[in-house]
Amino acid sequence: MSKKNKLIIIFYNHQLLLFLYNRKENGKIVGIIPFPDALSTDGLSISIPAEAKKLKEIILVLPDYVAGNSIYPFTSEKRSIAEPFIRRKLTETFPASPDISEFFNFSNFKTAMEPASIYAFYLKESIAFLVYNRLSEAGLRPDRITTPGYIWQDKIAKNADHESGKSFCIIHPLVDECQLYFYVNGNFLFSRTIKLPGPSEGNKEKLDALAFEISQSLYLFSQKVKSEISTFYIVPSTDIDEKGLSEKIGKNIQSIVTDSKEILTAGNKNLMPGPFSAFSLADIDSTTIPAISHRAVVMEKFWHTVQLTGIITGVLTLILLCAETAYFSYWSNRNILPKTASMSKDINDNRMIVGHYNEMLDLVMNERERPDPADIIAGIALSLPEKVTARELLFNLDAPSQVVIKGIVRADGPDSIKLTLSEMVEGLTLNLKPNRPPVIGDIGFDMEGSAVDQLIQGYKFHIKVDMK
Repeated sequence: MSKKNKLIIIFYNHQLLLFLYNRKENGKIVGIIPFPDALSTDGLSISIPAEAKKLKEIILVLPDYVAGNSIYPFTSEKRSIAEPFIRRKLTETFPASPDISEFFNFSNFKTAMEPASIYAFYLKESIAFLVYNRLSEAGLRPDRITTPGYIWQDKIAKNADHESGKSFCIIHPLVDECQLYFYVNGNFLFSRTIKLPGPSEGNKEKLDALAFEISQSLYLFSQKVKSEISTFYIVPSTDIDEKGLSEKIGKNIQSIVTDSKEILTAGNKNLMPGPFSAFSLADIDSTTIPAISHRAVVMEKFWHTVQLTGIITGVLTLILLCAETAYFSYWSNRNILPKTASMSKDINDNRMIVGHYNEMLDLVMNERERPDPADIIAGIALSLPEKVTARELLFNLDAPSQVVIKGIVRADGPDSIKLTLSEMVEGLTLNLKPNRPPVIGDIGFDMEGSAVDQLIQGYKFHIKVDMK
């Protein structure tokens, strides 16, 4: 088995289709596994072919409905700032689904009519998390996750005749249904599955039904983004008259060529189901497709790069030191250079270089582990009960990092104060995940002067939380 082989898994109609793919060879389907909601990890693991279990690079393709997207005004293009911002937004928007903030990606964009913004896309349906977790537990953890809408986005972007950054629609007729895909500023917005009349009603009825649904979808699109579609594409079909459809909706429609003729080693028919039938395995394997990875996978790839860079740098440094030692040893034997002083100086210089490299690597690792103030503020905000108001936050981000919260607690009596502050302490433990969980005894009250804030009618307090 080639080391370049990849496993492409398509989840469709509660089935997993497993394809073995190598860019230098034809792909082949190696398994079709039913995937009911109650499928256990052991049941899935038994059904996975042995050759699929050996593959390390895995791409998972899910239906469009499991993914969502949002657009946020955001001026910075720094990923280190954008990622915690999106995570915080997703946590606020979907408080009952914490998994969503672990599965997202984003891109920056700017148009002549709109300010700089972030296009964030993410998994949102429970079935997506269930499929991912079952595959991971069975030894097939996906590296990348995408959907047909994003595969089409990549294909259209590579079309030489397409003008980037425009809003467009893709019409993909199938046997008894039609897929509609809508894009704003070049980014996928939503898709619809339209049921078409049966063969007994003829192509005219199909055309009328499709034209009506497209018109309804265009109205929905304009309501969502306050914009209009500028370009329409259609996948050629013998059942749909392109010219007739163009006249009915009053729009010019362009045909788009697909790569669905790719031969799979299981017969000469195309085994791609439904909306995937217009794609080849090469389309799905494209590295430019917008894709989502679990945050743990993203961090593993980052540290793999850091470690690989460190290993290469260390090996090169060792080679240079060995070569330099051999060079000085060779010439010192011929009494051309001083025997010890020069060698000692150069070796010490090289040791300083290696030491400097190690310090820089430690600095990078420490920076990655340093807590993000934005995340800390968000966690504090989620932890404060209604009767507590934060007045001042003091940060010490040097290891060990700490945050001091100063605020006002409003209460009618000692029992009420204790109950409110206990709720706050529990919230800080849950949302900040500190190195040492705070307790009510860590809270101090400011007794100098008046104990009661006359404006808010509360008691001043402070608490120090030790972060990781």
